[in-house]
Amino acid sequence: MSTAASSSYSMTLPNELWLSIFEYLPSQSLRNVILTSKSFHAIATRLLYKHLILTSPTSFVTAYSALSSIQPSPRALLLGISTLVERRTIEQLKEAVAVISLVEADDWVPIPLNRQTNRYRCFQIKDAYQPRFLADATVYDNLLTQVTSFTSLRQLVFRGMLLPQHLYSVLRDLPHLRDLAVVHCTVHFTGVFTDVDHTFLKLQSLTLLDIRAVFPSNDDDTNPRNPRTRLRMLAKLPTIRTLTYDHTVWLHRVFTSSSPPPPLTALDVKFPIQKDRPRVPQGFISFLETLPSLRTLILRNHVPALSLSPSALPALCAISAPLSAISSICSGRGIIKLDIRDEVVLKPLYQAFVEVHSHLSRVRELSLFVGDWDDEVVLAIVARFPNLTKLQVRYARGTPSEDTILGMGSRTLYALPHLVSAHIFCIPLLPPPQSILEARKRDDDTVYGAPGIGDTYFESMHDIDTVTDTIIESVRSLQQLPFSQDVSIDFMDEQEPRTSEPFDDYTRELVIAWNRTCPGLRTVQLHPGWVWRRADCIDHWAARPCESGIWGDVFG
Repeated sequence: MSTAASSSYSMTLPNELWLSIFEYLPSQSLRNVILTSKSFHAIATRLLYKHLILTSPTSFVTAYSALSSIQPSPRALLLGISTLVERRTIEQLKEAVAVISLVEADDWVPIPLNRQTNRYRCFQIKDAYQPRFLADATVYDNLLTQVTSFTSLRQLVFRGMLLPQHLYSVLRDLPHLRDLAVVHCTVHFTGVFTDVDHTFLKLQSLTLLDIRAVFPSNDDDTNPRNPRTRLRMLAKLPTIRTLTYDHTVWLHRVFTSSSPPPPLTALDVKFPIQKDRPRVPQGFISFLETLPSLRTLILRNHVPALSLSPSALPALCAISAPLSAISSICSGRGIIKLDIRDEVVLKPLYQAFVEVHSHLSRVRELSLFVGDWDDEVVLAIVARFPNLTKLQVRYARGTPSEDTILGMGSRTLYALPHLVSAHIFCIPLLPPPQSILEARKRDDDTVYGAPGIGDTYFESMHDIDTVTDTIIESVRSLQQLPFSQDVSIDFMDEQEPRTSEPFDDYTRELVIAWNRTCPGLRTVQLHPGWVWRRADCIDHWAARPCESGIWGDVFG
């Protein structure tokens, strides 16, 4: 097809179709598409800045002139820029080394050393959410003005920053906001108490994780003057349907018999990392028993058995929790999606299957992690879950033999007539956290391949700022300041380029061997990050990168 004919053909397609095509492109490819033609520029720009990331004042200053001209307005924003706070010591800001002004991206003012007297107190303990660069008052005011101008925002994430003192004024100017997340942030203390009216917000999803207080010793759950308590009050909005929180806020404590929770459909709770003494927080059981519409429950880290009444959680159909809580939650409930988050030992696993076997006959999607591979695991799954459509088994040590893989279709998986997706692969285990601050960066059970909380919000966002020569020179100059600690660019890490597909004809033959006995299979995963897919039973298997990493599309 000639170039002219190709151009003419492309213009006959409606913009909505091009939008659907361009949504699959990474940000760098979208930038190339914008340079192709005027029509593609108008279409692709709507996607390139649909999701924005601003985590450094240098990136904001560099893109400041372009932000006001973005049309249409962005739909999602991740914000991580703090301002310099005088007359008060904020733990999260102690690692800052310079203040950025609005004149130029490389025009900064070094922070005096007397503001960093405690900077080396915990030199070996690194907190990933302590910013190196702070915004001066002018930059910060312009930043908040710019944020409130994005009136079409539906998703807003504050991450690793000191929250704005006038947070609720910012939220009030975003009428379409439906998804709010505050992660690894310090709440601002104000000496004068002002009552905050939350009724103007129409939030449907709220996430509060690792919320830090300026004066943690005065953190009283019942004190309305406490800014962290005022942040908790957002959970009372009647429009909330999805709630995610951890032990730094314990949102369930804001609900009482006279002030019940909204009709939640999804709940995600991160418990502390305490293997020795896991315990149920006060009021959590009674809170669960007031959620008749809850359909999805995710419990992270170490959770003991929950003594729920038989009538509690009648609508629950999806559960993701450690093995210790599975039996008590699944009993008497029609679970369709089951995810066992922690490393399971085979004997307790089989015992749990027996205990709740009669309640698991409806399970369609199952995911679990076994430390050591054992062929008996798949046999036990087939025997207990006959109606599976999706299966994921992760393991860290050992591997199924060639004969096991070849015969898996004819010996085991054939007994699952509805099976569409099978993910059976080895994962590398991350080293355990070396400190409490390092543990804040991840869930304890993500070590076993379970999805992290951050996967919900940050997958599809694009950083507006490329690493330009100007900023590189700025960082090089900043490194010459009289500080002994290294200074690095405070940007979102770029994703590593994906390696070429690790498959060959031999691996393909192993998958093809399942064709005759498992005609319904459409997805097979034998390696982390890569899957085999086919459109129908007569189509050829093709290796494709797994968009969601090792988690695949199970329980997604």
